[in-house]
Amino acid sequence: MGVKDYQNYTVTEHARERIYSRFNITKNEFDSWVSRLMSQCTFVKDEDGDMKKYRLNDVVLIVDSRRRTLVTVYSQNERDDVEVVDHTNPEVKSAINAALKKMIKQRKVKTAVKMHENLQKAFEACDRMVRPYTNYRFTDSAWEELVENLGVVESITKTGINVIEEAEKKIQEN
Repeated sequence: MGVKDYQNYTVTEHARERIYSRFNITKNEFDSWVSRLMSQCTFVKDEDGDMKKYRLNDVVLIVDSRRRTLVTVYSQNERDDVEVVDHTNPEVKSAINAALKKMIKQRKVKTAVKMHENLQKAFEACDRMVRPYTNYRFTDSAWEELVENLGVVESITKTGINVIEEAEKKIQEN
């Protein structure tokens, strides 16, 4: 990305002063800082005339593409630049989506394993209550165990579904 042919751009005196004052850059650091900024920034939008807006993290730069000059530089917080759209590299998107899909499958299995353990405990408690010749002395404790394990299953299910839905939403956003 970055500004195309940024090596051929000059820095206006205004931009130079703003960089020194706003970003505490020394004269020794200036050239490498500007070079990194212009080579790694992301295009935001066309401004008036030949002006173009770019951004790198919280630093916004305005360039004149016709005159090949860096016009000014400011902090994103300084002007609340909410129009910025950060584009993710397609290779990165693909890797993220693959990792999310794998995580979803793993989370489904993990959720099922936890549910199985607690459903088994709930089934055993339920079984103790419905057997013939059940001693009613143990009804209350078996009931509490049944309800507790079903509550755990409900919590596990909600948590698992929330994680899976959030991951699926992230995949859809890409």
